[in-house]
Amino acid sequence: MPVSSENHNNEGSLFSIGYGLRSPEEFLGLLKSYAIDVVADVRSNPYSKWNPDFCREPIAAYLKQQHIQYVYIGDMIGGIPKDDSCYTNGKLDYQKAKQHPAFTRGIERLLVALEKRFRVALMCGEVEPHQCHRSKLIGEVLAEKGVSLNHILNDTTIKSQTQVMLELTKGRNTMDLFGNTSL
Repeated sequence: MPVSSENHNNEGSLFSIGYGLRSPEEFLGLLKSYAIDVVADVRSNPYSKWNPDFCREPIAAYLKQQHIQYVYIGDMIGGIPKDDSCYTNGKLDYQKAKQHPAFTRGIERLLVALEKRFRVALMCGEVEPHQCHRSKLIGEVLAEKGVSLNHILNDTTIKSQTQVMLELTKGRNTMDLFGNTSL
C-alpha cells in the first residue's frame, strides 16, 4: 500500500522498481506514492535503447528537478558484473557475486542509507521483480541480513521479497534449489 510522505515517520525503507515502458511521469507518480527520497540505479549498463528517458543522464536530471536524489550503484551491485571471477561457465554465479568486494560495498551503501532513514528505490529496467537481479540477488542478500526489500508493482501494490521468492521457487522460498547460477 502506498505511503504518503507525511506519514512515513522518517523511517528508512528499501524498495525496488522497474521502469519498463513507463513514462518518466508514470515512474515519478509511483516514486511519490511510496515517498521515495533516493533512486539507486542498479543497472550494470545505465542506458536504455527501448526507453531513452531512462538513460543515466536524463533520468538523473529529471529526478533532480523533482527533488529526488539519483545515485548510480550498478557498477557495484549490477546484474552483469565486469569481473570475470563472478561467473561460472559463462553464467553469473550468485554465490561468487555476493562475495565480491564491490558487491559488498554496494550492499553496505544501501544499509547506510537505511540507517540514515532514507526511502530508497532500487531501479532497473525489468518491471517484474522475479525477472530481475533486484530480487534474485540483491533482495536475497538483504533478506539474509534481516532487511526487507519491497518490490513496487504499481501505485497500490507491492510484493515482499518473500512473496517474490515463493513465486519464483514455486513455494520453496530458496534460490539454493537452482544451484549457484542465475535463472
